[in-house]
Amino acid sequence: MTDTIDFDWTEKLEIKSNVSASKLIETFPEDKLERAKYAKFLTKYLKSTSYDDSTSTHLNYVLNLNSEWGAGKSYFLRRWANDLKTQHPVAYIDAWKQDYSEDPLMTVISSMISQLSDQAPKSVTAFKPPKKLIGLLKAAAPAVARGVTKRYLGIDPVKIMESDDEEEIGENIKDENGNPIDMGVAASKIVENLISDHDAKSKAIESLKVTVGLWVKSVIENGKNSPAFIFIDELDRCRPSYAVEMLETIKHIFDIPGVIFVVATDTEQLQHAVKAIYGEGFDARTYLARFFDSRFSLKSPNFNNLLEVHCQKQKLSKEHFDELDILVWPENEGYKLMMDNITAVLSSFHLSTRAAIQITEKVIAITSNLDKNSKLDMLMLTTLLCIREKDEELYEEILSLNFIKLNGDKSITLDNYLSARFSFEAKEILINFNKINKTYFETNIYYSDLSFYIKNIFAPFFDSKCGPTKITSWALGSNQGREQTKEDKVLEELRSLYRDARNNGDRVKGDCANKILEFLNIRSQVNLLRPQFYKDLVEIASAIDWIDDEEVGE
Repeated sequence: MTDTIDFDWTEKLEIKSNVSASKLIETFPEDKLERAKYAKFLTKYLKSTSYDDSTSTHLNYVLNLNSEWGAGKSYFLRRWANDLKTQHPVAYIDAWKQDYSEDPLMTVISSMISQLSDQAPKSVTAFKPPKKLIGLLKAAAPAVARGVTKRYLGIDPVKIMESDDEEEIGENIKDENGNPIDMGVAASKIVENLISDHDAKSKAIESLKVTVGLWVKSVIENGKNSPAFIFIDELDRCRPSYAVEMLETIKHIFDIPGVIFVVATDTEQLQHAVKAIYGEGFDARTYLARFFDSRFSLKSPNFNNLLEVHCQKQKLSKEHFDELDILVWPENEGYKLMMDNITAVLSSFHLSTRAAIQITEKVIAITSNLDKNSKLDMLMLTTLLCIREKDEELYEEILSLNFIKLNGDKSITLDNYLSARFSFEAKEILINFNKINKTYFETNIYYSDLSFYIKNIFAPFFDSKCGPTKITSWALGSNQGREQTKEDKVLEELRSLYRDARNNGDRVKGDCANKILEFLNIRSQVNLLRPQFYKDLVEIASAIDWIDDEEVGE
């Protein structure tokens, strides 16, 4: 059989749930985070690293796949496992969905055997415990109800009691409808008796490893290639005691020859679980490292791609805002430019993927519930949410219009303070110029600087000495002889930049684009709003605590 796998994740994929007796179908969308290349690399890496050329044998290997919440671990593992299944024995175990079990070892073992048996030849339909295990089962059988044992293990305890130690006992692990059944409940009860002392535990584990090895072998003999891949997902989401116990117990089966384990975790969160058990001073990172041969960290995805996957992007389109009868500035068609602008702000504050997703969800929740005829500066709202996430004390100072920072005897302005702490430079704001004279435009869309916005629009808005200012009825290129105001000055500067561009034969760019951003902000009248308006929106949205859900679609 060919050993080449085509990792093509450009189309959505439907996978049957691994939950026992479940008929659920899980849908995984196209790979917008461009993860397929990592699956291809890791497959080659793990197969080469776990193979001994000198002896031509497959070894065992344990990889820790590390990434933070929202980066797409589960999506990545499910699609990777699905592709590998065409060529290799594969089992996928969601530890979080099974942390009700009192025995993590049997959770893993029973899941592995159940899934591997589905990939074995149809003629191999029985679970046959190794002869070494029969004596131990004899001792345990009286402690378990016959019906429960029969149903979950396919083994009749009476037959065990009557058998010789050399006799193989085994029956189908199928229910009356012919479907695979979950062995975990009864199996854990039996194993609880089997491993009551260290010697019995060692023998039981070795026997169970032999059984897993036999199932792997039967799948390979059915036309698959070595090695086998066992994926253990969502360990960091389990209750701390269960997560630590699972690592401690499954380490005993990590050394099955020809089997590669991939354990997916948010390592930082798992370290918290370890410290919850062993204490804050415990070296959790070193403790976790001893379980793995290597660690591969998925890079945090581009925020644009991340938000497209996680958020209801259509609710960021001008069409949607028009349906709600609200004006959201900057006005851009579709959702793409609005999402790009939000991303520019989020990336300036070096947020985690989790925080970026939740802030965007808050933005969407706010805009979807504004009163009709409302006006909103989307950049201002997003910036305030980010500041509150990073430094609540700073947020309160800004909203109180009482920002005071000193450097020696010199006071520091708000825009200088923000620029020193965060990364607004080289972040682009996309603006649509289609509502003003476009004589000198190459395109309707142009780029302004986020740093310009912070200095000339955001910071002055929260300056109690300036405050919102009146809007004149000036239009670009017209002067109705009114007394010049701050807004009039902006228009004069913009007209001057236009004249320079025309005289030099240049197109609009740089300073001119920045000045147009300021002009459009003035004309939208969103700066007539009061700081309290934004504070109310941020406070209400921040009271919503989004519950972590599965990373479906990541």
